[in-house]
Amino acid sequence: MRGLFWFTAGAAAASYAIFRGKKLYRQYLPEAVRKEIAKRGDDAAVELGSFTATFRTAMAEREAELRHEFNIPEN
Repeated sequence: MRGLFWFTAGAAAASYAIFRGKKLYRQYLPEAVRKEIAKRGDDAAVELGSFTATFRTAMAEREAELRHEFNIPEN
């Protein structure tokens, strides 16, 4: 029961910090800085997607190599 209490308290504190942070973010940062942060966030998301696709492809190739090496049939 105590664990549930602390989990709920942590979730509430995180939610408050996020919403309060967004308000302060909009209030104190100039528009140009906010646009640059958003652009860099979008660029990071694209790079993460590219990395994930490359990782999955390499993982599938390595799995195929190992299955061939150890004569394991594919599912």
